[in-house]
Amino acid sequence: MAVHTELSKANIKEILTRYELGKLISYEGIQEGIENTNYLIVTDKDRFIVTIFEKRVDVSQIPFYFEVMINSQSHGIDCPIPIKDKHGEFVNIIKKKKMAVFIFLEGRSKKEWTNVDCFQVGEKLAKFHLANKKNRLLVKNNFGLNYWKQTFKKISKDLEYIIPNSHNIILKEIEFVSYNWPRKLPDGVIHADLFPDNVFFKNKKISGFLDFYFSCFDFLSYDFAITINAWCFYKQKFVQNFFLNLLSGYESIRKLEKEEFQNLNILLRGAALRFLFTRIYDSINCNKNKFLKPKDPLEFYKILNFHMNIKSSGDYFE
Repeated sequence: MAVHTELSKANIKEILTRYELGKLISYEGIQEGIENTNYLIVTDKDRFIVTIFEKRVDVSQIPFYFEVMINSQSHGIDCPIPIKDKHGEFVNIIKKKKMAVFIFLEGRSKKEWTNVDCFQVGEKLAKFHLANKKNRLLVKNNFGLNYWKQTFKKISKDLEYIIPNSHNIILKEIEFVSYNWPRKLPDGVIHADLFPDNVFFKNKKISGFLDFYFSCFDFLSYDFAITINAWCFYKQKFVQNFFLNLLSGYESIRKLEKEEFQNLNILLRGAALRFLFTRIYDSINCNKNKFLKPKDPLEFYKILNFHMNIKSSGDYFE
């Protein structure tokens, strides 16, 4: 979440005229996050979230994202649900950008978490995977192998300024991961961005998932790897207990297959590359967007180096 597009009170009232949401009491921009613009709107009926879809979201895939949200909600994975306007449409236009209104999700994300939290995250992620096995709409992963290679070419000349002495290491890692990337593993709809700021808790329980705008069709264990990198490192150091609890939670719902375990290290390295590249790219381009507050790419460079020094997937358990 973030504020890239500024809305006035008149803009908010214009949005409300298209829906049956009640009379405006207050509104404010939500500053957290980097991808889309989000506003909290309070009316005499309830609280709602207005999301304006910014550049990184492929607006042609919005129907897929909404199907994932609605389907997840129907299977017990709470999340913001899009609301139809007076004409039965989910998507509208404001300031020449596509937007939607969502039901407000109760809860807060955590800055620090526990083994129990990690178990819950693993459990809910597996439920999400099973809930979306039969989705009608499917989209490919736009941030996979080809994206890593293309982005490396774009950022290559600036890379040493962002992370000194990293150019050749990252180049070799791209080649290694690309050569060893698995060709066939259990696949389906993945969240692909299940970081702590996209999981809300209330009364010590997960109250829902947020931000489905990187969701796509890919290996389920790749999604699990993304989640490990997001939840199982503290100050870039691997926390084995977090990993074991995340795994236990996941496997309480869906057992990982032998091939998924065997490829865990390469999946974790690929997951680290994916977010390393978006963070480097954002760091290079942050001056072009005054609202963009890029996250530190060095965090994922250190995570990548950790995985590069793992000899086999079994080392994560020792």
